[in-house]
Amino acid sequence: MRPGKAVSAQLIHPSRLWYWVAGAALVGSAVWLALGVGFWIRSVSRQVEEFQRVPVPGQAEVSLDRPGGYTVYFEGLGASDETATIPAFSMSLAPVGGGEEVPIRPYGGFSTYTLAGHSGRAIGTFQIEEPGRFLLQTAGEPQAVQTNVAVGQGTGGEITRTLVLTVPGVLALFSGGVVLAVVVAVRRSRARRRLPAPATQAGTWAQGTAPEGWFPDPGGRHELRYWDGQKWTEHVSDRGTRAADPM
Repeated sequence: MRPGKAVSAQLIHPSRLWYWVAGAALVGSAVWLALGVGFWIRSVSRQVEEFQRVPVPGQAEVSLDRPGGYTVYFEGLGASDETATIPAFSMSLAPVGGGEEVPIRPYGGFSTYTLAGHSGRAIGTFQIEEPGRFLLQTAGEPQAVQTNVAVGQGTGGEITRTLVLTVPGVLALFSGGVVLAVVVAVRRSRARRRLPAPATQAGTWAQGTAPEGWFPDPGGRHELRYWDGQKWTEHVSDRGTRAADPM
């Protein structure tokens, strides 16, 4: 009996299944990133909805329940457009019941949002030492469309939180998938080079002309069977484990 298959048909380890594992890791990193972005949009939208608003011109009490920094946003037509000019107006913030006016400083940078039915641009920041109720007053010419001043803690915290929860996992899955794919490719290539090369086409081998070695079992019962150069032997191998099984 002659070898019935080319040597290249032998099983190479590690299995191609590991390419699917690597691909699953890459897909997982993309899904994780999409979920992180979705979580950030939802969190920021909820934060924008909870901003306290005062019309321009107008006044209202705002309740600031945490000490620290706050951001003042202008909301109106074209507020999120960097090239648009914000109508001139003034504003002041002071504790209800009396106290020193809280200084509002210009916002150093450019930050906008168009979320939850609101369009705003950061225009100022202030700090408070103690939580409490404050009177926010605005003065300016009425506009054709409703304009407001919105107060809340900046959206940068949500961005940082999203990055912390998202980036490490995305990088771990993505880099793990790439490394796994490369390792599998290298190991399969090395395993393929270690396989014995066929001396000629399997169908043209004649009795006694094939070199001895391990070849695919022509009976199909095992992965490999040993050819002694003259005939098939009882020596077989499955996934590296050798046994005896006469033809």
